[in-house]
Amino acid sequence: PAPVPPGPLWGCPPAPGPLLPPLCAPACGVPPAWAARLGATGFLISKCCFPLFKAKPGKAKRVRTIFSSEQLARLEQEFSRQQYLVGQERCLLASSLHLTEEQVKVWFQNRRIKWRKQSLEQQQAKLAKMGLATPQR
Repeated sequence: PAPVPPGPLWGCPPAPGPLLPPLCAPACGVPPAWAARLGATGFLISKCCFPLFKAKPGKAKRVRTIFSSEQLARLEQEFSRQQYLVGQERCLLASSLHLTEEQVKVWFQNRRIKWRKQSLEQQQAKLAKMGLATPQR
């Protein structure tokens, strides 16, 4: 079969051409329904040929928590009061916000990282004003 010319780098996708059987067809047999088309080449590559595409055993990927504005306001309020919550405090805050302790713990970890970054940027801005700028890390 004639090769399909590459499509444009932007704009509309190339016109669909005839799909060729998966590259692994002799080993896999019938193309699986989840075989993915790659670009405008027309070749199908099935997941069975690439272990990277297979789901990893063990933990499922954690779904990102979307906090409500009320939850965020309360979390920020508690963070301004104290940067570390442990034990009973974390348990009480989590239950009052209808979150898990793990969600509260991770939020506080991430917020401390953000606070440190902001503090560092403020320090560097002050030094720059005084003409004592230090090189960026």
